[in-house]
Amino acid sequence: MKIMICDDEISELRNIEGFVAEYAKIHLELLIEIKCFTNPLELLEDIDKNGTPDIALLDICMPGILGTEIAREIMCKSEESTDIIFLTTSPDFAVEAFSLHVSDYLSKPYTKERFGDALDRVMKKREKHRLVPISCGKEVYRVELRNVLYAEVKNHTVEIHMESGRCLKTRTPLIKLMELLKDVDSFTLVGASYIVNFTYVQSLLSGTLEMTNGDVIPVPRRLRSNIEKQYFDFYMKEATGK
Repeated sequence: MKIMICDDEISELRNIEGFVAEYAKIHLELLIEIKCFTNPLELLEDIDKNGTPDIALLDICMPGILGTEIAREIMCKSEESTDIIFLTTSPDFAVEAFSLHVSDYLSKPYTKERFGDALDRVMKKREKHRLVPISCGKEVYRVELRNVLYAEVKNHTVEIHMESGRCLKTRTPLIKLMELLKDVDSFTLVGASYIVNFTYVQSLLSGTLEMTNGDVIPVPRRLRSNIEKQYFDFYMKEATGK
């Protein structure tokens, strides 16, 4: 669990770091790694090199740039898989902050208990969403599986199509990508060129799968009966909860 903290005030930064360290001692199973920054641009530089964090704890009023702008940058890079918690002395940015769908907004000074409650809520939410790391050139994205429509081999790369309309391109072989997804019931291989998330299949037609975004996935003849069975088994399981 990667947690990044950014506050231009050293004393505040150390206070937040201390709260997170205490939380980490109580929750050893999370293997929390903490990185601290007084300069938000250095935080973004680290993200470009090492990938996005699971959680970012950000001050809002910092010299030269607002924490809300940093949050937008992080969420863009992480496909919104990073949970943001703002820690600030100013209530003036609350509306803008929550328009970004951040996880919490703590007004300074706050108690250790209030801080712990905020982290507890984030951890509980994250338990429901599985993330996988995807290398795209020199960058690594932590992709939330529920937002993946399908993946397609094209021109010696794998294109991962997201619900948002974004397309990530990776050199990770399709079969290796499927290994990351093998425990997730909604994903299946369709021939040698596609991985499909049944959650986003709009309709099963003769020889094709039509996705909710309008894209059409061809199904090889030899696989049609098997894919059809998987498709109906998945939706029966979703409907009955069994």
